[in-house]
Amino acid sequence: MASNQASIIYEKVNSLLDGSSIHDAIALLSDALSRQSDPSLRDLLTRQEDTYKYMTHYLMEGFPDNGRSKMISDIISSLSFINDSILRNNVAIDSPDIYSSTLRMERIRKHSLDTLLNSYREALAISALAEEAGNGIEMRKRADDALLALFSHVWTAFGLSPENYKRIADYVTGKELPFEFKAQMISALMLGNFAYYDRNGLTCLLDIFESDCNPRISARALVAIVLVVARHAQRVAKEQTLSHRFALWNDSIIIYRQLREVVMAIIKAHDTERINTKMKNEVIPELMKLRPEILNKLRNFSETTDMELLDANPEWEDILNKNGLGDKLKELTEMQMEGGDVMMMAFSNLKSFPFFNNPANWFLPFSQSHHELASGLMNDSLIFSEILDMEGVMCDSDKYSFALSMKGMPEAQKKMLTERMGDQMAQLKEAMAEKSSKSSIPEFDMEVTRYVRNLYRFFKLFKRKNEFADPFASPLDFKALPFLEELLTDTEIMTLVGEFYFKRGYYKEALPIMLRLEEQNSEDSLMWEKIGYCYNSLKDTSRALTWYRKAELVHPDSKWLITKMALCLRLENRYEEAAQYYSKALAVDPDNYNLLMSAGNCLLESDNIEEALKDYYHADYVRPGKISTWRAIAWAELRRGYMDKSLEYYDRITSMPDSNATDWLNKGHACYLSNDYKNTVECYKKATKFNGYGIEKLEADILQDAPIIEKSGGNLQELHILLDKVKYDTELG
Repeated sequence: MASNQASIIYEKVNSLLDGSSIHDAIALLSDALSRQSDPSLRDLLTRQEDTYKYMTHYLMEGFPDNGRSKMISDIISSLSFINDSILRNNVAIDSPDIYSSTLRMERIRKHSLDTLLNSYREALAISALAEEAGNGIEMRKRADDALLALFSHVWTAFGLSPENYKRIADYVTGKELPFEFKAQMISALMLGNFAYYDRNGLTCLLDIFESDCNPRISARALVAIVLVVARHAQRVAKEQTLSHRFALWNDSIIIYRQLREVVMAIIKAHDTERINTKMKNEVIPELMKLRPEILNKLRNFSETTDMELLDANPEWEDILNKNGLGDKLKELTEMQMEGGDVMMMAFSNLKSFPFFNNPANWFLPFSQSHHELASGLMNDSLIFSEILDMEGVMCDSDKYSFALSMKGMPEAQKKMLTERMGDQMAQLKEAMAEKSSKSSIPEFDMEVTRYVRNLYRFFKLFKRKNEFADPFASPLDFKALPFLEELLTDTEIMTLVGEFYFKRGYYKEALPIMLRLEEQNSEDSLMWEKIGYCYNSLKDTSRALTWYRKAELVHPDSKWLITKMALCLRLENRYEEAAQYYSKALAVDPDNYNLLMSAGNCLLESDNIEEALKDYYHADYVRPGKISTWRAIAWAELRRGYMDKSLEYYDRITSMPDSNATDWLNKGHACYLSNDYKNTVECYKKATKFNGYGIEKLEADILQDAPIIEKSGGNLQELHILLDKVKYDTELG
């Protein structure tokens, strides 16, 4: 069956199951299975059809059946599993994606879970003995490879028997095998469930989490559960068995606390791209610009100067404050202290090692004993070890990047780099320690942060990332998670998430949360302002004004609120009303340049030219010499009919190096209204010389300004003649 035809049937069956058309879904599945040699699926379909027929018979006979709803839920779940299996079998035949190619290899090898587990345990035991003898690299590689084989098997083991899933859960929650095995099994279960929804696989993750065997294991399991539920929200919502299980979480304050940490970590991960963009587009370019100046400053220090004194030199602070760089660095530091992932960009270019070609290695807990790192590292370097042990500062993936990049360095360079990194990370380590001291479950919280960052790097940086559904592609809609929404609509979580989104500028995501919080507390005037600001930022000025006016009743003298309302009114072209609000703001802050210019612009748009000029001249007094102020004055004087004044300012403007085509165009208008036709043509011609401006643009702009020019005494026919003169002169060169 062609894979595109298989996809069509797959979607059709899903649609039938969504509408509870079980008979028709079974018929389609039966037809599809007739073209596949999978007796286990045919047997499962037969059993489900028989169960459905018996249930139908009991209904027709009028027998009461309190478990009918759950039975239908289980039948639909099984039919969905069969549908997924048929599609998976078809796709796996020749698809080049990494999941399908891994699945094909697993089918060729035909290894059982028990065989792979025994191989891993044996390799691990031999590795431990060999390490004691001082020659464990080769044996360690066997153990690492055995774990990779286990990961691939569990990742692609869709439809594994409940007994095998129980065996995995028992090993993960038991004490026999090391943490790295347990962590990798959780990641394999999650990644497999991302590809195809598997209720038994999700149940296995629930078993692991609810065993409460270890905070770090619980942390990874709960992250995996939340992401799987978010990935397959519609499917999970139909599972009544899971419904009863999740319902038990509602009475646990510990699970609530853990769930809150997981949700916040996933939501914070979405902010990583913004942090990277800020560093890439704002911080690093500004630092590169300042590099020559920094080098010059360094040259001014003699060889005997104590370099530690540089930290106390106020000149360095002045350098960083150029172009606001100091504020940007401060903002990045605050983001780090609040849990922002500022390390992503630093390590994103160190993911090209062959180690990262295998998906499993992106989730592997860091270990210096891994065979890839067993030689070539400064194992005796205390600073190196401390950097790699900085819990919460670097995730596992970044630690492997750092260690692999160090591997080929000369010893002297390693020492210098590790010492510098040690100094730079000391503050971050202190901040993470402070955060841990405030947490009631620090080990759980730290592992959540580390694991989410491992996941984020995989889905964003893995070279074949496009073959995977990215859970970080859009913000987590925590309010729509089946069976968990009741826990996650708690006011505390809603406030945390809403404030996070609002503070970071994600107004689209913040708005629905703010609206729900306002429903719970309809007297919160600050919330009204925030809702208004969200609408304002989303360009919905009408709704923004509605909320701002509501807040105005409580805070009529708020300068911030007055200016925001003025801006909204201005954007809605309600210039007279906007000018009134700007006037209120100026009464509080009369020398505010931006307010003066905005008020003047609104007055000018409402034809109150005299009052507009008062604000413009006041603005010029507050900040003399600004070309933007001169432009406003020159245009307003032209509108008023004072051409001498207008030309006085246009002469100043056009003598400035940053004058533009519009300045020469408007100066031409002023010359024309002064009956200076020769200079009019010259000004228009100079406007056409600017890059991107030409005769066509000049003609369009003149026609656009014609009503104002005519109102000031001009003549459209004369303008056309003067424009033609410009064209003739331009043709002559």
